[in-house]
Formats: sequence, structure tokens, C-alpha cells
Amino acid sequence: MRSQDVHDAAQPSGGKAEAFRARDLVPAACLLAAGLLALLLSSIWSNATDDTFVVVTPPGWTQGRTIALVRSVNGTLVRGGNFGNVVFASSTDAAFPARLRAAGAWLVEPAPLAPGCSETVEALS
Repeated sequence: MRSQDVHDAAQPSGGKAEAFRARDLVPAACLLAAGLLALLLSSIWSNATDDTFVVVTPPGWTQGRTIALVRSVNGTLVRGGNFGNVVFASSTDAAFPARLRAAGAWLVEPAPLAPGCSETVEALS
């Protein structure tokens, strides 16, 4: 073994660098599709209320800008999310999600209330 064999740059077995191919993205695309399917199914079978929504705006938006968007369409802030561009908002207006999307929100979906944040029917009786 020559000493320079140890120090040479690693090469694929053919000796040439292989070009990027679209099939290299197949595993990532499968994981993305599985994640989106899981989100879809969980939103369908969630205990979401009719008037509480998760609002996602474009990346880079501050929480203040996202809250201002919600208030501009007569929504009420329920609570902030973990990111500046995610908030939970409430409105009884049926057109609320459509107006948020028209004003710049990327995603407006019914959101389940977090455990402990609402009273049960038994607690109210």
C-alpha cells in the first residue's frame, strides 16, 4: 500500500463522480407524503372546534404581524404558537378562513383545543 493511497480523495467505485438523479429524492418524497397524509388524517379525525383555527403565515413573519393579520379580519387571538408565524385564532364567522387566506395566510385549519384549556360539559353542570 502506498502512503498516498490513504490520503487521496474518496471516489465512487467507477472513479467518476456520479450526477445527481431525480430518483435520489424518492425516499425524501415518500417521507414527505407520509407526513402530509398523517396530518390530513389527524385533522379529519381531530376534536377540532368550529370556531378555533391554527393560522400559519409565510416564514419570516413576526408574531406581531401574524396577530395583526388575524385582527384585520375580525378574528380573536386564542394563543400564540411556538413560531412567530403560527397562532391560534377564533372567529364565529364562516368566511374567516377564506378571508385569512386572501389576506396572506398560507394555512388556516380547524384546531383542537389543547387539553385543560376548556371545560367539559360535566364541569359546567
